[in-house]
Amino acid sequence: MASKTFNTATIARLLSHEDEHGMGRVFMYAFLNEVIRQKRPFPFDCESAKVSSDLLIVDNQGRSIAVEHRGNRLSLTLNDLRTESLSHIEYKGKAYRQVILAWLSACIRYTSLQPELRKELTRYAQSIQRRIWFTKVLPVH
Repeated sequence: MASKTFNTATIARLLSHEDEHGMGRVFMYAFLNEVIRQKRPFPFDCESAKVSSDLLIVDNQGRSIAVEHRGNRLSLTLNDLRTESLSHIEYKGKAYRQVILAWLSACIRYTSLQPELRKELTRYAQSIQRRIWFTKVLPVH
């Protein structure tokens, strides 16, 4: 994990089972459980999922998750081609920080045998927590 900032590239690296982090699909399962299924049930096969650099995640059943991450906002488009259902989830502000922190916390729990990765994930979580603290103490107008 080379990046010091939590951004789209970081999310793509964490979700990709082929990345250098060596955690396979664990972070993908955590994302599905902590970010998506908390809002909507969505059948998805993490084992067959492929992640593109533009954060489109597609499984071999024709289901996809399009992730758009910009600053303090996370938008997800869930598409199940088998049922032709399309749904959207959007997290902004406080809800964004809560869901990202829940996902990172789940990821951190799985990295006990990888101290460098655990440290990097903890830094991401701490930077997001600092943003919460600054927002509460120093309101932005």
